[in-house]
Amino acid sequence: MKIIVVVAVMIGAYTIDSSLFGLASARLTAKLRQHAFSAFMRQDIGFFDSEENSAGALTAFLAEKVVLMESLTGGSAQAGVRIVAALVTLIVIVFLDGPWQLALALFGALPVMMGIMSMLMQILMGPQLAQQQGKEDKSAAGMAEKATGKLLGEVVTSIRTVAAFNAEQRFFDDYMKSVELIKKYDKRAAFFVAIAMGISMPLFIFLIAGMYYYMGWLIKEGETNFEEGMVPLMLMFGVMMPVISAVSGLKDTNTANKAAKVFFQTTARQSKMDASSEEGLQPTAVVGDIEVKDVVFAYPSALEHNVCNGYSLCVQAGQTVALCGASGSGKSTIIQLIERFYDPQSGVVMLDGVDIKTLNVRWLRAQLGLVSQEPVLFMGSVSSNIAYGKKGATQEEIEEAAKMANAHEFIMNDLHEKYESDVGMRGGKLSGGQKQRVAIARAIIKKPAVLLLDEATSALDNTSEKIVQAALDEIMTKQKRTTIVIAHRLSTIRNADKIAVVDKGKIVEEGTHDDLLSKPGSMYSNLVIAQAS
Repeated sequence: MKIIVVVAVMIGAYTIDSSLFGLASARLTAKLRQHAFSAFMRQDIGFFDSEENSAGALTAFLAEKVVLMESLTGGSAQAGVRIVAALVTLIVIVFLDGPWQLALALFGALPVMMGIMSMLMQILMGPQLAQQQGKEDKSAAGMAEKATGKLLGEVVTSIRTVAAFNAEQRFFDDYMKSVELIKKYDKRAAFFVAIAMGISMPLFIFLIAGMYYYMGWLIKEGETNFEEGMVPLMLMFGVMMPVISAVSGLKDTNTANKAAKVFFQTTARQSKMDASSEEGLQPTAVVGDIEVKDVVFAYPSALEHNVCNGYSLCVQAGQTVALCGASGSGKSTIIQLIERFYDPQSGVVMLDGVDIKTLNVRWLRAQLGLVSQEPVLFMGSVSSNIAYGKKGATQEEIEEAAKMANAHEFIMNDLHEKYESDVGMRGGKLSGGQKQRVAIARAIIKKPAVLLLDEATSALDNTSEKIVQAALDEIMTKQKRTTIVIAHRLSTIRNADKIAVVDKGKIVEEGTHDDLLSKPGSMYSNLVIAQAS
């Protein structure tokens, strides 16, 4: 009867314990993921340039590591409650309803039990001896784990390129190298786990055998009977299960500590370009004057190499200014500095005479429309992708932007579900020209004061390029706005108000197409001759 009562109480306690802690765990994990993702979105672009913050690493962190952090709070609390409740129950029932000699023996055995529990905790969390093997091995295994996640993320997102070059086996081999390194570390750890388990588990058996022997001796001496002696021992067995179960819930504490460290470092990191911040000036009107003055800049991942060396450029409101020059000269970098993806080491970038560092980041980017060389579309409909350009965009505005981008016709005639057609991952269901026109529509739907075109037609075939270029020419003709164009084909920029030639991180020539061609031996004229030939 006593055993039945204990079992009934355990059923109720386990139900309440599991449901309450499970609910708390789910809520905590959701909040941690929200805070982590929000922190990622607040970071500047330089944060994502770091290898340790690759797409694969951050995805793995949100999917797996954040869940482990719960074990430091809810998991630890749940384990503590179960262990304390089980041991207190054992002590109280044994002392109240069992032979005092056996109760004292059990009480004396508790330190041994706790010692074994401590050993099991070390086993399940990772043996200390394995952790103390060379730091190089541990570091290599950690780096291999990160590399594995990064490689997997890149292969999945670029699977078409992988397939096009028959590179599946090569990437598989690279993946296996990382897996083998992780396996090498895990095999060593497993060896020490096996030894520790082989030592700790027999201790339980010897402890239980000793308690049975002592109970038999008490029965022989007439100090107790079989029923009174069995109740404490059965309770001890019953206590061991929840205690071991609770301890096993702590097995990822080491990994959880590392995840928590990354979590708090990221959430505490203050970005100078936080788009969610309300700080900074928000002028009521934008003229569109852009000035880049004596800018020196190097990317955070390669600080030893200056991409801009005293870069200076003045763009008046309403002007179309084209940048040309060799690859790596610093053309696209200026676009990124104007968007304030990065801040220069020295010099200043100004909008309407105001340093963009003093402007609100979200407001600044709302005034700029960017069309890059390789546009990225998000999974969803054509309509939703265009609407990303302007919060609360109406269907009329979406269609108007599509018409201006010369995209409305192919959306209505070539796509089965028209504006509700799914573009696929990274826009994979659309052709290159179609993706670029959707990207242009997304950029102009907010009617930006400054339009930035970063080689918007360079990745297209001749037919698609003509269609997209016609759309861009029409946009620049209909609404006079400040436009900065980076072009690989000089024939597309001959009508620009000003052409600036970039070389080794600075502007070396400026003028109209005719002015620059009239200077024999100029860098621009040499570029034109080289491209024509």
